[in-house]
Parts: sequence; structure tokens; C-alpha cells
Amino acid sequence: MNLAPVDLVTFYHRVGSMTWEDVGNGYFIHSATDVLVMLNEYGAVELGVDRNEGGLVIGSNGGGLSYVLAPAGAVYRTRTASLDEPELDKVADDLRHFLELLEQSLDQFVTNGRSGRV
Repeated sequence: MNLAPVDLVTFYHRVGSMTWEDVGNGYFIHSATDVLVMLNEYGAVELGVDRNEGGLVIGSNGGGLSYVLAPAGAVYRTRTASLDEPELDKVADDLRHFLELLEQSLDQFVTNGRSGRV
């Protein structure tokens, strides 16, 4: 099945935010207000080969790592809790894929008490 990409506006219009604090260390998708506050206070996260793209911090996990949405739609996870010159790993091709990975982590947690690695 070919699914259209889910964008941030659609997500916030339909869902708003998510908190799974009991799954592993926790997973948090921040509200639109929190994303904008963080953008205003800290600016965009520098992404790309030349660090000339600005990503939005859209969530975090209970281990202190942040999830960053790139302008092209990919989702990255920081390797450390710091957003100052962060090292990032791509975890999903787009927001829909990221949400599917979170769902898989929840399913795995319900099944065997262990969350996946998103």
C-alpha cells in the first residue's frame, strides 16, 4: 500500500502530542506549542552536510535524546542530550515512518516488556 507522507501540520491537527512515559525510558512527541517555544528559545537544529538546514525538535525519549524533523521530512535522533553541534542518526525517512516505528516499539513492549530502539 502506498501511503502519502504525513506532515507535521496534519499530525498536530489530528493528534497534538503523545506521551508514552511507561514504555522503556519513555517516548514523547511534543505539542506544537512546545516545538515553537523550543525553536524560539534555542533556534533550529543544524542539519545536513554543511549544517545549513534547520530542523525542528519534535520529541524526545526519557534517556535525554531528541528527535529532530528535517525540512525534507526525515527524522533524526541525537546521540547525546546536547543540541549544541549534535551528532545525529537518521531513524526514519519521514514522520509517518517514525510514528510506525514508535507503534512497533509499543507493540513490542506490550508483548514482551521491552521497547524497541527508535
